[in-house]
Amino acid sequence: MSRRTDSNNAGKTVPGVFNWKMVRKALRAAEEGVYCWNIESGEIFYTEQCLRMMGLPFDQWAPNIFTDPEHTIHEDDRQFFINEVQKYMGRPTTAPLRVEIRLLNLRSRGWRWVRVNGLLERDKNKKNVQLVGVWVDITRRKMADMHAMEDRDLFRNLINFLPDNIYYKNRESRFVMANEATARKMGVPTPSDLIGCKDTHFFEDDTTLVAREEELEIMRTGIPITNRVHRESWKDGESSWCKLSKFPWYDSAGHVKGIVGISSDVTELVETQQRYRRMAEQLDERNRALEKEISLAREIQHALQPLRIPDRVWTVADEGKKRLARFHHVYMPCTGVAGDCFAVFPVRESGVGMLICDVMGHGVRAALIASMLRGLMEQVSTLADTPGLLLSSLNRQLFRIFSQANITMFASACYVYLDLDKRRLTLSAAGHPAPIVLAADGRAMLPPIPRSPALGLLDSALYRESEIALEPGMKLMLYTDGLYEACNPQGEEMGVQRIISCLQEHSPQNIKEMIDISLAGMHRFTQSTRQDDDICLLGVEFIEEKLH
Repeated sequence: MSRRTDSNNAGKTVPGVFNWKMVRKALRAAEEGVYCWNIESGEIFYTEQCLRMMGLPFDQWAPNIFTDPEHTIHEDDRQFFINEVQKYMGRPTTAPLRVEIRLLNLRSRGWRWVRVNGLLERDKNKKNVQLVGVWVDITRRKMADMHAMEDRDLFRNLINFLPDNIYYKNRESRFVMANEATARKMGVPTPSDLIGCKDTHFFEDDTTLVAREEELEIMRTGIPITNRVHRESWKDGESSWCKLSKFPWYDSAGHVKGIVGISSDVTELVETQQRYRRMAEQLDERNRALEKEISLAREIQHALQPLRIPDRVWTVADEGKKRLARFHHVYMPCTGVAGDCFAVFPVRESGVGMLICDVMGHGVRAALIASMLRGLMEQVSTLADTPGLLLSSLNRQLFRIFSQANITMFASACYVYLDLDKRRLTLSAAGHPAPIVLAADGRAMLPPIPRSPALGLLDSALYRESEIALEPGMKLMLYTDGLYEACNPQGEEMGVQRIISCLQEHSPQNIKEMIDISLAGMHRFTQSTRQDDDICLLGVEFIEEKLH
């Protein structure tokens, strides 16, 4: 099948005739793809945009979707597409063909929604001669439409089956959504009866004041509260204990709408701990045995982390240069085992993937989830050059595991794909802070990354990407919250901006210095070498050198 253009007139300007060179430029600049199918010969011409939707380079053979739909069209859409095209070609009409299908990207093996438009040309004998039209990528709109219809029901079904209390509050701390477990806890017939209510309807002032202050702080800073156990004083004089996590709730534009809360009743647990505190001496021996097990688990966890990450090298022979990605990392659990983890691995010939994760909580459970994430990474390695799809796949698998185990867990993550050939960084994050990028001139910044939920919370969550160009001398550092949430003696957190200021002040010359300066700045701020949270730092430096 041919995708050639008429080269005889390329670049010539003829009165009354388009300049073909200009036309070709215009076609390349358009977002839509143009095709022309010669029905008699069977040949089809595609512009570059069509081929890009199919994941093919311009100089490679591409299947004709009208004569060979089995190569590229989803099996559920294939017969519908064939019928629509035949129906259109078999009736006299001046209206255009319009049909929406799922088209296979032959490189990523993913599916795109494409609207195929076309106009039929007939000869003087009314015989079909050719079909000319455009392809329009409608994936984003189609997925948005589908999710808009499904997400609410899916989310409602999900949270109603969870035993934990899950709810949303607006900026005034009024309930706007809750699951059935929350309604039972608050003593109302249905979740709808909670809408518009505040904590003051159910709790005493000491409880509601603390809740309101912490929710205002979450909405102001964007910093969540996780696994905090506190006492609740009810209006009827009763009291209870709950384990609570609260997170900021953002709209699609990144503006704070309120908070999301997840809590579980731990009254029996707390009261049992209070009653049996006298048994501490009898439990010491068991604790010592457990510490040995955790120590062994820690040694195994450390053994899984690489001591050194080798450079990734890409040679550009025609420029007489080689490009290097040089790495450095620090891995410091605060207890025996950690919920932080990272991975660095080669991708195709010139790429490298970098993943950092922070699992909710600490200890063995978090460490088990972190180890599970390592195994899941191997299953999604084919998506390593598309960060958004990789995180989406990780999220779906982790969500199913948590649902089957009937647990409420999540993990924040940030994935970076570095392409040495194209000199480009592609980033995507799941509830994780953006990495710090240090330019060659010493400027430090946080690249903009679209906000997305943490892994394991929502089955249908989508993760978008952002790109930045690689420049020689550029450095990038990924980190977990153990670094920027470290507190000084007054209880004030370090924060990311202080780290950026520290880096700009000391101007690190390589990636190891960048990480060392960040840790030293944290210790100066906290005035201590004590560590209250897991810390994981992963950095990369882009270097371009002449070939010897």
